[in-house]
Amino acid sequence: MTGSEEPRVFHLITRLLKGGAEAKTIATVRGLDDYAFTVGYGAEYDPGQVELLEREGVSTKRFSLIRHYNPVTAVPAVLSLARYLRRKEFDIVHTHSTEAGIIGRFAAALAGVPNIVHTVHGVPFADDRSDALNRFVLASERQAAKYTDRIVTNADVIADEYLERGIGTPDQYTTVYSGVDLDAFADADPVEDLPGERPRVVMVGRLADGKGHGVLLDAVESLKDFEGSVCVVGDGPLYESLVEDVEDRGLSDQVFLTGFRDDVPRVLATSDVLVLPSFREGTPRVITEAMASGLPVVATDIAGIPEQVEDGENGYLIPTGDSEALADRLERLVADKELRERMGARGLKGAERFSVGTMVDELDGLYKELLAEYRTRKPSRGEDDG
Repeated sequence: MTGSEEPRVFHLITRLLKGGAEAKTIATVRGLDDYAFTVGYGAEYDPGQVELLEREGVSTKRFSLIRHYNPVTAVPAVLSLARYLRRKEFDIVHTHSTEAGIIGRFAAALAGVPNIVHTVHGVPFADDRSDALNRFVLASERQAAKYTDRIVTNADVIADEYLERGIGTPDQYTTVYSGVDLDAFADADPVEDLPGERPRVVMVGRLADGKGHGVLLDAVESLKDFEGSVCVVGDGPLYESLVEDVEDRGLSDQVFLTGFRDDVPRVLATSDVLVLPSFREGTPRVITEAMASGLPVVATDIAGIPEQVEDGENGYLIPTGDSEALADRLERLVADKELRERMGARGLKGAERFSVGTMVDELDGLYKELLAEYRTRKPSRGEDDG
């Protein structure tokens, strides 16, 4: 990079679908003007997301060997990506999500990329995953951290957990909260086509393992006199099995799967409580979105969620997998409109910390800091390592 050129920044994410990690990545490359961005992604992708980036003038590149928890293709993926990075001569490689984070950092180190950044969108170590998988991911994260200049976490508590697990050193970490367009949620008009009656409990997110959909269904099933409805918004590999589960439990008159919707602000505007009983998360964007919509939140007490939800103030925190606790908190909120409004107002005020503008500005500062530091370092990491 010369003084007159825009810094070349390569973002890499495992799957370019429609989740929170993707939204943060896309918001970053759309929100910063002084960089030449390329977004790389693995085998799974949504064509609409690729088209969105291309319309914004952002180059994209698919790497079919990068796959969700597939160790067979991991080494070939590293070698293929390293060749690409060496040829393109990026100034910064910024990886996202577990698989792309490990593969991308190893590849960037091999290619001699001068600045390597990784964002932790969610803690990958969870009780619902096998001990062997957790150990493998931990060993990989520890090794990849050795090649990382900055590790960005969505919450302070995530950095603390990573350090306790021996991943990296304190000087590598910085916290940047996931940003949301708060005005889009505060000013949204309610939709009229959501099924079920109010009070409406809503769960928004990809229908995949680890999100706790079964915990939600257990909780609703235990509430004999539940007044209201539950809408599960999103699509994913569990859609068909969840439809069957709802039917088998006899909950079809109360629990509705809407599929994917692109009007989440309007969905939240016609809902009363957000629930997120996940087993693993980072600092979920959907919680910030609910806060910006004035909704109380019931979510698991993990990762960065306690930095969003203050128990008893703007919602409730529950242990992972605890359907009884979830049922209890939902029962309280559904029965008490005044409680919902009071908690929602507190959440609305607290959402101001999580704006997309703040997130983009902080990442811009991080990039500028790294590029300035690089001017005083040796030309490449490969030469530094001898």
